[in-house]
Amino acid sequence: ISGLGIKVSDLERSKQFYTDVLGLKVGARVPAQGDAVEYLLGMTGDIRADNLIVIRKGEIKPGMNEFGSISIVVPNGRAMAERAVAAGYQTARPIVDGTNFIRDPDGYIIELYQRPAAKP
Repeated sequence: ISGLGIKVSDLERSKQFYTDVLGLKVGARVPAQGDAVEYLLGMTGDIRADNLIVIRKGEIKPGMNEFGSISIVVPNGRAMAERAVAAGYQTARPIVDGTNFIRDPDGYIIELYQRPAAKP
């Protein structure tokens, strides 16, 4: 899988969450000029190399955000979840050491996946 596209109710608010809170980079803005209707986001901002999360301006219909979760690999799941809570976002489960789950501005569940430590 090279990417995932979701509709968001407020494009700029969602861009702020995914970039400022989660640290993703904007790889592209569509259209390049005028009012944006979508952003392509990834870990490095290189749309040719990143696995992308595409956020598109659109209506969020009931149940749309309940498909499962969006997984993002992070170095420290607890620290990232605490950062999201400090920025005013909700957790989907209590914060623990390791992998955590938070909600984006439209209620999509974001899995902050922390890979297990390498075995000796």
